Amino acid sequence: MANREKALELLCQRVLSTREQIGDAWAHNADPETGKWNTVETGDWVDGHWVDMLRMTGELLDRPELLEEAFSRTESIRYKLELDDMFRGHRFAYSAARLHAATGDEHMRTLALAAAWALRSSANKGNGAMPVGTQCQVLGAVEFSDEVAKGALSRNTICVDNVHPPLILDWWAWKQTGDDTFRIGAERMLKVLEEHFIREDGSTIENIMFNWETGELITEIPTLLGYADDSCWTRGQAWAIAGNLWGYEHTRNTHYLEVAGKLFDYWWDRVGADIPPWDFNDPDPDAPLDSSSSAIVCSALARLAVLDPLPEEAKPFTERLEPMLDSLCKRLTPVDDQDERPAGMLLDGCMNGRKQVAHRNELIWGDFYLMEALYCLEKGGLAS
Repeated sequence: MANREKALELLCQRVLSTREQIGDAWAHNADPETGKWNTVETGDWVDGHWVDMLRMTGELLDRPELLEEAFSRTESIRYKLELDDMFRGHRFAYSAARLHAATGDEHMRTLALAAAWALRSSANKGNGAMPVGTQCQVLGAVEFSDEVAKGALSRNTICVDNVHPPLILDWWAWKQTGDDTFRIGAERMLKVLEEHFIREDGSTIENIMFNWETGELITEIPTLLGYADDSCWTRGQAWAIAGNLWGYEHTRNTHYLEVAGKLFDYWWDRVGADIPPWDFNDPDPDAPLDSSSSAIVCSALARLAVLDPLPEEAKPFTERLEPMLDSLCKRLTPVDDQDERPAGMLLDGCMNGRKQVAHRNELIWGDFYLMEALYCLEKGGLAS
C-alpha cells in the first residue's frame, strides 16, 4: 500500500523547491534528470493547477505566504476571463473557486462565477458541447505553423478533454447557485461525448468538429496529441473517465458510472494499475509512459472514495484506487538512496508523444493531480 502521508510530504517539498526555482514564472515540465523546470510566461493551460498546489501546500505546512501567493497569482490571471479558451474551467475552478471554498473570500467567488458564465456562453448553440475556443493555448500541441492545429482553434472543435476542463466549473457553479443552466450544460456535453467520441470497444476519439451555430457534425480532425487518427490517446481517455465521474459525483446518476466503467475497463484490460503508455496503441515497447494520465484518474477515484457513505455502485471503481496510487508513488523521487534529484518529482509524464515535446518529463499537472488525490484522501474531501 502506498505511503500516502510520505508521498504527500514529498509533493509539498516539490512545491517549495519549484517555487524557489521559478520565481514569478509558471512551471510546466521539468527535466527528469535534473528536476529543472521549463517555464511558460503566461501559465499556459496549467496556471490554476499551480495556484491550487500553492494553496494546498500552504494549508498542509502552515505556510500563510503560500496562500498569499495563490491569491496574488489568481489576480494576475484575471484577464484570462476574456479569452475564448476551454481551459478557463480548470483555470478558475482550481484558483478562484478553491480559494473561495478555503477562505470564504467573496471576491474569489465572484471571479469564479464570472468565469463560469463567460465559459458557458461559448457552448455550441446546436448540441451544447463545450468547444476548444479560438484562443486556446497548449504548449507543444498548438503550433501556429501547423495548418491542422490552426484549423482546430475554433468554436467548431470539440475535444475528448472537454468533459473535464470546462465542466468542472459548471458543476461548481451549479452547486453554488442552484441554476440549472450549468447542470444542463454539463450534461449536454457528456451526451455529445457518449454519442460521438466513444468507440464500441470503449476507446475514445480525440477531436471532432461540429458547426457551432447548428450542432451539425462536420468531420473528425486528425490527431494532434495521439499516435494515430484511429488510436486512443491515453490522457484523453483519462479526461473522459474523470469527466463522467464528476457527473456521477454531482448528480448520482448511475448512467455516468456506466459510461465511465466502459472507458475504464478499456484502460484496465490493457495496463491494469500500471502506468500506461502515452497512447494505448503505440506499438513501440519502449514508448513513453504518461503518469499524468494515471494521476488524473486517481484524483477522480479519490473523490468517490471519500463519499460517506460510499455508494455500492462506486466500489468497483474505488477498489482500483490503491493499486494505481502504488504505481504512481513508486515514481516519486527519491526512487532510491542514491537519488539526488529534488524530492517529490513525479516521473514518466508525457506532454506530447507525437511531437516528442516533454515526452519523458515531470509535468506540473501530473504532480497536481497526484497531490489532489492524496490531499482529498487526507482531508476527506476537496475544498469546493
